[in-house]
Amino acid sequence: MAGTTITISIDSEVLKRLRELALVEKQKKGFLGKIISDATREYLKEKEQEEIAKRMLKRLDKGYNMGKILIKHRDELYDRK
Repeated sequence: MAGTTITISIDSEVLKRLRELALVEKQKKGFLGKIISDATREYLKEKEQEEIAKRMLKRLDKGYNMGKILIKHRDELYDRK
């Protein structure tokens, strides 16, 4: 996957902790980019799921026409007399 270079601002404390983590895990070049890409991917996935949930709730609010109920008693469903 080809990457694109961007410039971002990260809180200095967060950056310090990420660099320490990279040292502990013996990660090399690209570690911070990978972390940021993974976090962004998760964020986008979460937003997509929220949008799907909103659409589904809108459908439920709209309701569905299930037709006219022609059965007057439960026994009619099971052919009981």
